[in-house]
Amino acid sequence: MIWEGFRTPPKFGFELLGPKGPGFWRPDKTSNPQGIPLTQALKTSDPAIYVITYHEFNHGSLRPGKNVPLDSRFLENDNNYIYYLIDKKVPQVLSNKKTILEYEMDANIHVAGSKFFGEWSFLLNEEKNAFCQYPFFMISSRFYEKNAWLRTNLNTEWDKLFHYLKEYGYGYLPSYDRPLRWINLEWEKDMNRKAWEYKFFPFTRATYQVTKEVFGISIPQDYRFTADLFCNYIGFQSRDELKAYVQFYRPLLDYFFDSSLSLKRDLAPYVRTTNAFRNEKSFTFFLEFLSHLFFFQNKKKFFALHYDGYYSIDESRKKIKRLEKFAIPLKIRCKRFIRWQGRRMKSEGCLAPLMPLLRKYKIFK
Repeated sequence: MIWEGFRTPPKFGFELLGPKGPGFWRPDKTSNPQGIPLTQALKTSDPAIYVITYHEFNHGSLRPGKNVPLDSRFLENDNNYIYYLIDKKVPQVLSNKKTILEYEMDANIHVAGSKFFGEWSFLLNEEKNAFCQYPFFMISSRFYEKNAWLRTNLNTEWDKLFHYLKEYGYGYLPSYDRPLRWINLEWEKDMNRKAWEYKFFPFTRATYQVTKEVFGISIPQDYRFTADLFCNYIGFQSRDELKAYVQFYRPLLDYFFDSSLSLKRDLAPYVRTTNAFRNEKSFTFFLEFLSHLFFFQNKKKFFALHYDGYYSIDESRKKIKRLEKFAIPLKIRCKRFIRWQGRRMKSEGCLAPLMPLLRKYKIFK
């Protein structure tokens, strides 16, 4: 069956678009009028990976430069990939895939996501509308573009990913071709050096003040290190885990937004706009910065698939334990190390303060 997506009609549940056409169902029914059992249409007991994509923006005509199509590793395998579309229509390449149109499910969340939340709109939508099947991971359609170091792919790791997710309740996937390490959250030196002028540092003193006010956590006095796993490539074993995670951050959302997700407080004093990204949403920097605070505060471990194996991570004790090791040839390890050291020096090391000048004279890109 081709499951093209959900739509939300007034006073009803979701509309299933199947081979017999649209059929509405109320949440308390066991099947829709077209005779498609909900267990078949939604596959609620099957694990899934939700691929968050604004296809036209990232893989279509709205992306400047060369065409970067959706990676074939998604398209060649039907391992319960479900495409959560920011687009207002299903692109041709996904016409025979399972898709959800965010705009048709919840237009209010769709608008707020486009302005402020990015991929967090998916989490807010699931918290409100309960449409996901569990367990699941959420990733972006640019996952492989951001993870060239990953020698395996999600299709071959499927069973293991969900085995560990069942054990830990929460899991992460890698991002940005970086080693698994602890990020030091000490910020006074960067603030005094005006680090935002030469590297990615969108935070202000108010960032840390509101974190203390909302969560009762002083950075770095209470919370100094966080694992280098961002991009919201996160997995949840059950809806209970997701609700606990989202509700933990609800006080931060309520601090800046009203019940309709309209901004009620200017973001500028709390987080800077960097102009480093297309369609930048500065509030997402705040959300990613604190994305592991839930695990620290609640003393919960999570697992992660990374470039050289699987790991167990305990933020509250600053402990990383390798669960399984991938066989990575020494030559590749050496290349990665050298390239990473070069990137690190330019982005956060000794060359970072000089980069604006070096770029001006085209010494470095």
